[in-house]
Amino acid sequence: MHKIEYNHTNYNDLLKHFAKTFNCKIKDGKMVFTKELGEGYMRLVKLPNGLPAIISDYTLKEDILLQRKKVKEDFFTLRFDEADIKNVEQQDTSTQNTAKSAVFLMSTKFDWLFFTPKNIRIKGINIVFSREWLDSFLGIERVGDILKKYLSLKTSSFNYEALDTEYKRIMAEAMNSNEDQIFELLIIQNRIMLLMERFFTRIYKKMSDSSFDMKVSNDDLQRLMLVEGELLKDFSVVPPGIPKLARMAAMSPSKLKTSFRDVYGLPIYQYFQKHRMNKAKAMLLSQKYNVREVGIDVGFSNLSNFAKAFKKSFDQLPSDILTNK
Repeated sequence: MHKIEYNHTNYNDLLKHFAKTFNCKIKDGKMVFTKELGEGYMRLVKLPNGLPAIISDYTLKEDILLQRKKVKEDFFTLRFDEADIKNVEQQDTSTQNTAKSAVFLMSTKFDWLFFTPKNIRIKGINIVFSREWLDSFLGIERVGDILKKYLSLKTSSFNYEALDTEYKRIMAEAMNSNEDQIFELLIIQNRIMLLMERFFTRIYKKMSDSSFDMKVSNDDLQRLMLVEGELLKDFSVVPPGIPKLARMAAMSPSKLKTSFRDVYGLPIYQYFQKHRMNKAKAMLLSQKYNVREVGIDVGFSNLSNFAKAFKKSFDQLPSDILTNK
C-alpha cells in the first residue's frame, strides 16, 4: 500500500509531489499514471477566477492512503468524488474516509485521512480555496464561521453530502470537456462554479437553520445514494415502491422516508417527479423529440396526464416548449 503525506495548499506543488511519489511525469499540467501503477490521470486546471482545481480519473493496482497534515493557514478543500463501487457492503469502512461517491469539505487546520482501495475507479474534482476567497465569492458576511460550524459538528454525516444525480451530471460535463476546444477552460470553470454554488447554497441554508439536526451516518448516506440511483435509473418504468427501496437501504420504511428527505430535501416521490420532469424538459428543449416520444420516455402512456404533470412543474405545456423555437 502506498502511503502519501502532504500539507500543500498550492496545487501545482501538490501535483509535483504526487508525480515524484508515484514516479510519474507531468506534461502540460497533466500527470498520467504508469501501467505498473494502474491507469488514469490527475490534471491541474488553473481557473481564470483564481481557483486551482485538480481533475482526476484513475484506477490503481495498489491501495492508497492519503494523509493530509494540518497547516496554520486558513484554507478549505472541497472534493467531489465518484467511486465506482457497485455494492455498499463491499466497502471497507474501518478507515476514517474510504473512497465513496460523495461531496465533502475539509479544513486544512485539521489532519485528514483518505483511503482508496485498489481496482476502484475514482473520478473527482478537488478544489482548494482560502476563507477570504470564499467570503468574496459568496458575498455573505461571516461565511467562514458558518463553515467552521459545519466542520465542527461531530456527527459523521456532516462531513459528507450525497453526490446526487445533478452533481454527477455537472461533474461529467466538466470532466468530458474536449481539451482541444477553444472554450474548454471557460466550460470547466463554469461547471466547477456550478458545483460549488450548489454545495454552498445547500450547506448555508441548512446551517443557517438553528433547528437543523440531520442524523444520518456515512453508511446510511451511501445506502441512500443507492436508493437515489435506483429511483432515477429508468423513468420509462414505474418507480420501485417504498418497501423495495427500504429493503435496498436496509432501513425501515419510516426511517428511509425521513432520512431521504433530510439528505435530498424532498420526499422520495416528489424527488423522483422533479427529476422526471427535468429530463422531459431537457428532451423537449433539444428539439429532437416530439411530445409523445418524450412522454413515453419518462413513463407516461397517457399524454394528457403527461401534459398536466408538466404544466404543474413548469407552468407551461410540453407543446409550448416545441413551439417556442
